[in-house]
Amino acid sequence: MVITIIAILIAGAGNFAMHRWMLESGHPLVEVATGPMRRMLGRHSTYVLEFALLMGALWLAEHYWFPALMLYGVYTVLNAATIGWLKGHDWRE
Repeated sequence: MVITIIAILIAGAGNFAMHRWMLESGHPLVEVATGPMRRMLGRHSTYVLEFALLMGALWLAEHYWFPALMLYGVYTVLNAATIGWLKGHDWRE
């Protein structure tokens, strides 16, 4: 269980870094996806959601370590795939 928590925390740090890159990229799709929430709840509301997902994964890991690790792992891979897609489709060209 300790290894699972460490792995989730490391992935969480990566997710926060990817989240920040996405918000600072200026890509129009990111604005469409996050804009309404950020305008309604505040500029940092998406970070709060990211933190809630991390805390939920850590809580789940306490009781069901394998599903927590797999679900948060899939979430991390999807974040990385999104970053790769956004980098591959430069909208400024």
